Amino acid sequence: MNIRETIAKKLGFKTETDIRVAEESLRASMADEIKATVAEAITKARMDMPISVNADPKGEGYRSMSSGVGTRNLQPVEQSRMFEICYYMFKASAMFKRLAKMDKGFIFSGPVKVISTDTDVQKIIDRFWKDPENRMARKFADRSMWLSILGEQCWPVEVNQYNGAVRLLYEDPAQIKEVWVNPLNVEQRMQVEMMGNNGRVGRKYAIIRRDYNISSKTYDRLVGDCFFWTINNAPNASRGVSDFFPLVDWIDSLERYGYNYLERAELMLNFVWDVTLKGMNLEQIRDWQRDNPTPEPGSVRAHNEQVEWDAVAPDLKATDFKSGFDMGKSFIMGAAGRPESWFGSGGKQYQTEADQSGQAPVVDLEDRQEDLKEILMQVIQFVIDQAVIAKVLTPKQAEAGFTVTMPEVSKKDLAKFANVIPQLTTALVLAVSNKFIQRNTAIQIFSFVAGYLGYQVDAQAEIDAAAKMLEDNAQDYEGLLKKIEEAKQNAANAGTTEE
Repeated sequence: MNIRETIAKKLGFKTETDIRVAEESLRASMADEIKATVAEAITKARMDMPISVNADPKGEGYRSMSSGVGTRNLQPVEQSRMFEICYYMFKASAMFKRLAKMDKGFIFSGPVKVISTDTDVQKIIDRFWKDPENRMARKFADRSMWLSILGEQCWPVEVNQYNGAVRLLYEDPAQIKEVWVNPLNVEQRMQVEMMGNNGRVGRKYAIIRRDYNISSKTYDRLVGDCFFWTINNAPNASRGVSDFFPLVDWIDSLERYGYNYLERAELMLNFVWDVTLKGMNLEQIRDWQRDNPTPEPGSVRAHNEQVEWDAVAPDLKATDFKSGFDMGKSFIMGAAGRPESWFGSGGKQYQTEADQSGQAPVVDLEDRQEDLKEILMQVIQFVIDQAVIAKVLTPKQAEAGFTVTMPEVSKKDLAKFANVIPQLTTALVLAVSNKFIQRNTAIQIFSFVAGYLGYQVDAQAEIDAAAKMLEDNAQDYEGLLKKIEEAKQNAANAGTTEE
């Protein structure tokens, strides 16, 4: 008799079945007890945690925008389809690619400059900017273009814990499974969840944001795992939408329309001989065709009045095609906010149209450039904050800050402004002399126009300087008059003495 049977006998169990039932009952009661204890511990832990913490596998601390009522996101299938379409169009569509690169060319028409007055801060910025993995001078423009194409960007970061060096990585937006937001503020994105591979759970990135925990060592610094940027999304939508999403069907249809026409254009260069054989029956016509093959170029053919030859070419309505193509192109360029002259149209009429409508697209591009400038400023601030956290920089040094200068979108026609300045100066002098406007107003107008030449003039500083100049000139004039009077008096005294 083993120990199990001995215990069973003492407890009053008579059969093996009694023992098995008792064991299962004990296991069930222990499992319920353990579950209750664990559930109680989890509930208590959740009550002690902030609602917006990152560790939240079931989403109790977040809510998914795409699963909530009143969502403004595309459905997951549509979002994925949008990415695939945009990737395909960039590779296959000349018009799509040109529009994307054209915007990039205007926005980044020159180098982006990031300058700090503190030399140590500048070294940290240059280290990040010129890192062979980051290559921000080139990559920032490219990633900005893809933000326009895909509607969103996810840039994970790698931070060296010893020296605070930052490297920007890249995640394909098509691999994003979900973006979690703060349930108390739908505009605050908290976490990006990636799709997993081979059935594994995808990686989760805490979106970089300022640390407001006053007891934290990183208080008031930007911390997190990734940058996440979106465009064209409603305030309560966590995912972005491509700039080209409303245009892809139009662009694809227009290109197919043009390609199909050009594919058939060869037919316009061909013709067939239409031969009229008067008085011949079908058999005679066949005999004639057998004896008269199609003439070669430069050959001689002869016939009587009973035979008529006509060269017949197909009419493919080229005029109708051009009208349809121009209509499609006008809509696409208008919807994109770009003049047609920016896409292959030429001539004096189009140049006039470009001059008149050029300001509207420039304003759009400048607005997007400001958005990209804010993105870059947050990235650079994160780089500086990581240097402070790693104690490579002191908080005092970080206070020196930095400035980001983006290239000018619209190049000024300096020749026009150079011709305007003399005319403006003459007009302002006449207006002041005739008391049409005050002198200070004239200075402000001149300073405003001079700003278009790229030189920023502080109008108030010029007014103050002009007032001081007048005051100095008045004092000099009074001093000169006084010297003249003194000279006259001395001369008079000298004449009296001689007499």
